[in-house]
Amino acid sequence: MLLLKRMRGTPSSICNNRIRLTGRAARGAVVALVVAATGALPAIAEKPQCALLQGVMKEVSAVRALTPKGEVPCAIASREEIGEFLRQSVSKKLPPKKLEMEQVVYRAVGIVPDEYDYVHGVIEFYLSQIGGYYDPDTKRFVMADWIPASIQESVARHELTHALQDQSYGLDRFLDPTGDNGDQLMALASLVEGDAAAVMNDIDRMQRGQPPLAKIKSIDTGEEDKVLALTTAALPTQTPQALEAMILFPYVHGIKFVHAILRSGGYAAVDAAFKEPPRSSHEILQPGDYLSRRFKAENPTAEGLASAAPGAAPLYSDVLGEFAVRAILEGAEISKTQASKASGGWKGDRAVLFVAPDGSRSVVWKSVWQSEVDAQEFASAYRAMIRSRYGVALGEQRTQISPSKAATLVAHGREVLAQFWIPRDPAA
Repeated sequence: MLLLKRMRGTPSSICNNRIRLTGRAARGAVVALVVAATGALPAIAEKPQCALLQGVMKEVSAVRALTPKGEVPCAIASREEIGEFLRQSVSKKLPPKKLEMEQVVYRAVGIVPDEYDYVHGVIEFYLSQIGGYYDPDTKRFVMADWIPASIQESVARHELTHALQDQSYGLDRFLDPTGDNGDQLMALASLVEGDAAAVMNDIDRMQRGQPPLAKIKSIDTGEEDKVLALTTAALPTQTPQALEAMILFPYVHGIKFVHAILRSGGYAAVDAAFKEPPRSSHEILQPGDYLSRRFKAENPTAEGLASAAPGAAPLYSDVLGEFAVRAILEGAEISKTQASKASGGWKGDRAVLFVAPDGSRSVVWKSVWQSEVDAQEFASAYRAMIRSRYGVALGEQRTQISPSKAATLVAHGREVLAQFWIPRDPAA
């Protein structure tokens, strides 16, 4: 909302069996929901489950090669207490209008169906999935009281890695939810989550007498599929496919990205990545482009799109990014291979929600591609997605593609401009 701008905490999963609510856990405001939430947890107290933290911190700091700079208090909370904490955080940090504007954009471009209640859906998702978190605001680790004892150590390893990250790099600053580039936020969250997952994995490998991740050529794809299946099984069944893929991105792709960094220079190279981090999901998907620093995104500005909506005021702006494009295309009857190929030439984008003086709204989405061929390939795949989803041919003339929106799509040179017209907000 990822988010995703994580709830001022890196909410934890049950080891790898449930999604850990961090990252861009969807995107934009959703990521802010999961990463930057603050609030007071009522009536929580330290319990015997917290006794393992001292030993866990020693092994985590040894593997991660970061010295703790302070104690990390521990508390145990019930599902109801954590739920109330999350609701307070949403109320304080994310005004409903922000999620509603994100909903308009996501419905327009195809991340979620036109009828999907995004605002309700993402909040319910986090309430149903959260299992614990490290809170950079209070510098405290809160463990959910329903986590089985058999995996409490693994959860603590992951969360205490976040504590070390916070002490060394300041997660609040690193994952700043105030910007207008959700793709960059997704990349930063992938580094944060991939790092924590790598430390947890390396401790497990050390205990099994296996070489560390830095010494192996690739992460076993069978294990990746297993984690993906488990995390997907934990998601609410009504979660749209594209949104689900974006929620999982920092976990599925973050560990792969950090593995490539580890291969290049161990955890010292991961430290260097925190100082000069990735700026796009493209770099997470293509770690070689990050390591060589050869990729530079060309994201349009919101001001540059104003001419497409003359007289209208911008309300919301976001960079969707390469992976979001891929997720949108995969949500239709397009194979993963085709979607990956059609999104692979991404060079930049921006989507802006405008409102006219009469209250009418439009979403302008411009994407920039590495070549004219790449632009035409994406435009063709996007038209195929629209045709598959709505049974309508989308072209350069304004076309009503559903009861709730009309659209055009124009490809010119390396750019593709999509514009969507949405009825005025009845509550405005």
